Amino acid sequence: MKSINVVSVAARDHSKAKAFATTHGIPSTHASYDALISDPSIDCIYNPLPNGLHYEWTKKALEAGKHVLLEKPAASNAAQTREMFELAKAKNLVLLEAFHYRFHPASIFFKDLIQKHLAEGHQLQKVESIMSFGSLFPKDDIRFNFKLAGGVIMDCGGYNVNSIRYFSGLEVEKVEKAVPKIISEEIDGRMEATLQLVGGVPAKLTASLTNSWFSLQTWKEMVPRFIVETDAKIFTFGVFLLPGAYHYFTVKDKVTGKTENLPKVYNEGYSTYRYQLEAFVKAVRNGSGDEKSIPGWVTGEDSVANMTVIDSIYKAAGMKVRE
Repeated sequence: MKSINVVSVAARDHSKAKAFATTHGIPSTHASYDALISDPSIDCIYNPLPNGLHYEWTKKALEAGKHVLLEKPAASNAAQTREMFELAKAKNLVLLEAFHYRFHPASIFFKDLIQKHLAEGHQLQKVESIMSFGSLFPKDDIRFNFKLAGGVIMDCGGYNVNSIRYFSGLEVEKVEKAVPKIISEEIDGRMEATLQLVGGVPAKLTASLTNSWFSLQTWKEMVPRFIVETDAKIFTFGVFLLPGAYHYFTVKDKVTGKTENLPKVYNEGYSTYRYQLEAFVKAVRNGSGDEKSIPGWVTGEDSVANMTVIDSIYKAAGMKVRE
């Protein structure tokens, strides 16, 4: 993208920042996060740190007057998330939680498809979000560290929660049930949860980072997909997490039993991350307050609502909310 320049990178170990900069053609480095944030020549910060560091360093960046593109989950819990977005609003800065899949034309198409179908008078009966992978990470990975706000619902499970809310257009009224697979103290390697959406619509999510590669269940679940069932049709969006790489849409008619494969939507062929970055840059250039007009945009209220559901899932599972 010609409209932006990646000008610097920082790491706890300056030598790692230098190596990264050399590999990726970044012209400068900073010896610390504080030094990067304090640089007056920098307009925006991308915060990809471990979950448990999102709150601290995003707040510092905002306090320094920087716009922030923030990796999901926004923070360790809903209270921290609310505080960050209130600060961004007070300082008239853009803060975006990076649910990148929402900005791809395929995701926007699917959401519009569902909402138009419902607007025609059809009744939403249930939705399901599946994002379940075989074991890829060692047990000491940051994703499984409670002190760093780890757990599967804080990782791929955040996409499950967000997709349920985004595609259905409904908020979660309550978490009816949450069943975790505990892999270490207070850490979920897999989670299945049943939610109730506004109007009593049931929603189910399955998230895992620890499925056995020798299990048939793993191969049945490994393609991320979102399923919407109404009184008339069953809609499926396959590979909704990375539709820029590949995706598919199917629509099954519940009366005839016939399934239609809809055309794929790639448009310019960019990745989800490119579309997200374009949206972030547009919001920064237009000024804070106009973001809601950007398709797929994740508002502060949206991020707080998402973290509230995540907190509730942990409570329903008898586990601690991340700190």
